[in-house]
Amino acid sequence: MTQKDAEAELLLRFPYGGVMLRPGFIHGTRQVGSMKIPLGVIGSPLEMVLQHVKPLSGIPLVGPLFTPPVNVTSVAKVAVRAATDPVFPPGIVDVYGIFGYSEQQ
Repeated sequence: MTQKDAEAELLLRFPYGGVMLRPGFIHGTRQVGSMKIPLGVIGSPLEMVLQHVKPLSGIPLVGPLFTPPVNVTSVAKVAVRAATDPVFPPGIVDVYGIFGYSEQQ
């Protein structure tokens, strides 16, 4: 089953409340054993630059390379809101939607 198949099945089973997040590359500090890997060192600057070049993400073949990374805190904030807010709209939330919803109160 592909990601799109799984998303279609979720939308079929939960037409009035299923939410799927498509964040792409998530950055933050990753704990691997006793070592912390600061993915934000790479992800944060890329996020700042790439979130402003959305039209480039629509270019065939190379467009996905322009999808900006997103901070793990933003993804978590939107995931919690989607799970607890009864008026959160169902459907697929891409990286740009995650940026938008994470900035709302």
